Amino acid sequence: MIFSGKVVCITGAARGIGFALAKAFVSQGAEVILTDIDEKSGIKSATTLDATFEKLDVREHSSAQRAISRIVRKFGRIDVWINNAGIANHKLVIDLGPEEWKESIDVMLSGAFFCANQIGPVMIEQESGCLINIGSVNGLLAQKGRAPYCSAKAGLIMLTKVLASEWGQYGVRVNAVAPGIVKTDLAIDAINSGIVNEQDYLGRVPMGRWGELSEVVDSVLFLANEEESSFVNGEVLRVDGGWAAYHLFHPFEDAFNA
Repeated sequence: MIFSGKVVCITGAARGIGFALAKAFVSQGAEVILTDIDEKSGIKSATTLDATFEKLDVREHSSAQRAISRIVRKFGRIDVWINNAGIANHKLVIDLGPEEWKESIDVMLSGAFFCANQIGPVMIEQESGCLINIGSVNGLLAQKGRAPYCSAKAGLIMLTKVLASEWGQYGVRVNAVAPGIVKTDLAIDAINSGIVNEQDYLGRVPMGRWGELSEVVDSVLFLANEEESSFVNGEVLRVDGGWAAYHLFHPFEDAFNA
């Protein structure tokens, strides 16, 4: 029960990586708050885990302000905050509408900033805490058809480093995890819809396989654990099977070549 007594909040936690993270922290004794814009799914997921649900639209600064205020009033503190909320728009730039671009930036970059803007004072006052951003290997390497996603994740990685630089003096650590190809609902939908080809994906991974949700979860647990990572700050931990290390360009034979 490593996180017994700790208050852990996760955005976009109704499903996917966020739900897997919530389940892991609950199993380690944490008081977990799942946040999501999807209230119905969020409540169902939280009930399944015997956890708390808090509605949060990360695109709105006022929503982050209200949600974090309610959480602090109820639990008295926040020990771990995980910015996980994300979406994916798979289109070439010339086919991408301004609203699709804006939505990606709003959810994955501005949303992370809004939450950090509100959680920062809480953790600084506590003189402890850990903020973890769920980035992506696409924040380090470009991929055709993913301009909004790559741009948002690249910005998120730099935001991680800036926050680590600003908050470290207060005993607050900020790190990121950058997963490669992991079989989440978003990835499976992209494959089933023909947007990406599974074998082309695997061809870029030296280990030749998909990542497991548990491998991403374990990396986050490591970064959140003060006993194991107390001097880790500003780190971007790649969990990608070597994708970023093996960065030679491999053309994708996918829908964008049609």
